[in-house]
Amino acid sequence: MMLVPTGVFLTPILLSMMPKPKNVNQIIGLDGEHAAIHAGIKHLLQRVSKLSFGPPAKITTVVVIVLSVFGLSKMLEIKIGNPVAGSNLLWSDSEYNVAIGEINSHFPGLNTLEIIFEVKEQKQERLLKQADPIFKMTELQRIVESGENPPVATLSFADYLPEANRLFSGGNPKWGPLDKTDMAVQAASSAVLFGTSPKAFSHVTDFVQQNGTVSLWYKDNKQETVDDALESVRAALDEIGIDHDTYRIRLGSGTIALQQSINDTVDLYQYIILALLNLVILISCSWAYRSVVAGVLLLIPVNLSNIFLAAAMVYMGIGLDVNTLPIAAIGIGVGIDYGIYLLSRICEEYQGFKDYGKAIYAAVATTGKAIFFTATIVLIGILPWYFMSELKFLADMGLLLVMVMLINMVIALIVVPLLVWLLKPKFVSSEDLLVGEGVDLSEYAGGEESLK
Repeated sequence: MMLVPTGVFLTPILLSMMPKPKNVNQIIGLDGEHAAIHAGIKHLLQRVSKLSFGPPAKITTVVVIVLSVFGLSKMLEIKIGNPVAGSNLLWSDSEYNVAIGEINSHFPGLNTLEIIFEVKEQKQERLLKQADPIFKMTELQRIVESGENPPVATLSFADYLPEANRLFSGGNPKWGPLDKTDMAVQAASSAVLFGTSPKAFSHVTDFVQQNGTVSLWYKDNKQETVDDALESVRAALDEIGIDHDTYRIRLGSGTIALQQSINDTVDLYQYIILALLNLVILISCSWAYRSVVAGVLLLIPVNLSNIFLAAAMVYMGIGLDVNTLPIAAIGIGVGIDYGIYLLSRICEEYQGFKDYGKAIYAAVATTGKAIFFTATIVLIGILPWYFMSELKFLADMGLLLVMVMLINMVIALIVVPLLVWLLKPKFVSSEDLLVGEGVDLSEYAGGEESLK
């Protein structure tokens, strides 16, 4: 929204008010003395363009297909969620993450998974004074503690009852185990609460013992830990059941469950976001170029770019979470820009050459140069984020944005013209395009003389 008034209107106004630049010939490569860099870039792009048409196009096609298949296989390995211990927003040696590590090494940990025992009707007898839920809590703890990936510690209201039962039965250890009767559980529960405030047990039950939790502690919040924790608890709940006469067991609460909830949302909406972006691009580009083939042609490069970006994230050890998800949308936005610029230029050049190869050669050497400079300038501006930011989040974003610019630039300069050469779409020869770069001077009042 901001680019329309500034780029479309303000820039031409400023250009009309300012004097003519003195280095125009240098920029377009006509000044042999000072145009070495610009001429070198132009020649490089001309060589790159030759990869996308003629006999070399067959080899380029095979290479692109092989790399795409490899990138897709790596993309499927991307981890959803937090790949590191502590906060992914901060570096591993940050004060916060170091403190988290120290606490986890000396205590059960800061990462909990809560399984909730919830009463079905609020007016019924207190849940935690009934034998069945108390013994289900104990059984749940026993199952998860004896599993392959047990928590560091577990705790529930049921853990306090055996000791209370022993103390109020003369201190004899044989009275530690509870009878599986409601009367025995009620007596032990009353003994626990005798002379103390209900607030003392607010970490495992509410103030009236109507509902309770089983808390599980874990050493870290890496996604592997989260997956193992949820898998073991689900298996335990399958064994003891979740729906009972007076109560239900619900999974779950705590930091582990919250992180998984966020990850499930990210995993779902990454496909929804990409699907909607692809739909918008297909409709708008098909309308602009008067051809569905054009919309499909532009979709292929941007989706290839996303595949390669995901593969790069796998190699860099960056997971897909709520922080990195927007990068996919940004990548499509950048990629479709480059694709439209280059494809429109190819269409314009084709009007003069009537030859796909020559049109590609000229388009990559001209508009390709603008794409190259745009990507390079943004890259130079963003890359220092990775080295200068004290926030790992910003560093990762800087690195990913650099990857987005590089991947989309390469894909645009090679794959877009390659697809035009392979498909030879009819819309390229059309003179009625909304995104054409040419200007019909006959529509200007007075023609070329008036412009002069």
